[in-house]
Amino acid sequence: MNGTRQIISSLMPHLMLAPIALPLATAALLLLVREERERLKMTVNIGSTALGLLVAVALLIRSDEGTTQTVGVYLPGNWPASFGIVLALDRLSALMLVTSSTVALASVVFACARWHRAGVLFHVLFQFQLMGLSEAFLTADLFNLFVFFEILLAASYGLLLHGSGQTRVQSGLHYIAINLAASSLFLIGAAVLYGITGTLNMANIARAVTALPDAHRGLLHAGAAILAVAFLIKAGAWPLNFWLVPAYAAAVAPVGALFTVLTKVAFTHCSGCGRSGLATPPVSPRTGAACT
Repeated sequence: MNGTRQIISSLMPHLMLAPIALPLATAALLLLVREERERLKMTVNIGSTALGLLVAVALLIRSDEGTTQTVGVYLPGNWPASFGIVLALDRLSALMLVTSSTVALASVVFACARWHRAGVLFHVLFQFQLMGLSEAFLTADLFNLFVFFEILLAASYGLLLHGSGQTRVQSGLHYIAINLAASSLFLIGAAVLYGITGTLNMANIARAVTALPDAHRGLLHAGAAILAVAFLIKAGAWPLNFWLVPAYAAAVAPVGALFTVLTKVAFTHCSGCGRSGLATPPVSPRTGAACT
């Protein structure tokens, strides 16, 4: 029994990678299955999503054991935090993982009634959407946040157009255009912050901001404002929510349900100084080597 507990304890830090690796592997597997084998694809999708929910619950339980804002840090490539990908787990990110996994499981079960037959590659796009959501909730780096924003958005483009129809295509093209513009603003804002702080790691940005000279404050505010506009557009916050109603109304029911989580990604990273990196430094930064 003690040996089993030690094995489980040693594997727990690597569990942070599972919400990303599991849907990625599932999507790759589903790509190899022909569209005619609907029942097999449906079973694999539901099973993978249910397993992802169990992993998210395990991570939530683990995060509840911590006493600081960041309770888990994982370096996938074992590179220093300033150079490599950093995943960080806290109570908010774990709770969002559980929320997205719960909604996703309910959505995919509902979709299997008939909605998954309305177009091709529904199950593959669904898993890529989950992968992008999970990484966006766990990342501690602005550039990786941008990359996985684009992954989940690319999947959402296909899911929004699932089922075709003139109204759906029109709303889908509007949705794509708005989000591409928001992504451009995101990239510009991140570039400005990188230019004045020399890093894209969220915790390191928070630390660098406090030491910026007054001459650079204008650029800091400009970069933060551009980034905030990009987040508000992607979150569908008023008055920048003009794309939200047409897109949600045009999407099929299970896709619309999953989209309700998609818009929360931006709010998650805007909440708390450890996520935005633009306020005072957090007590326990979302990074690996930078922890003090």
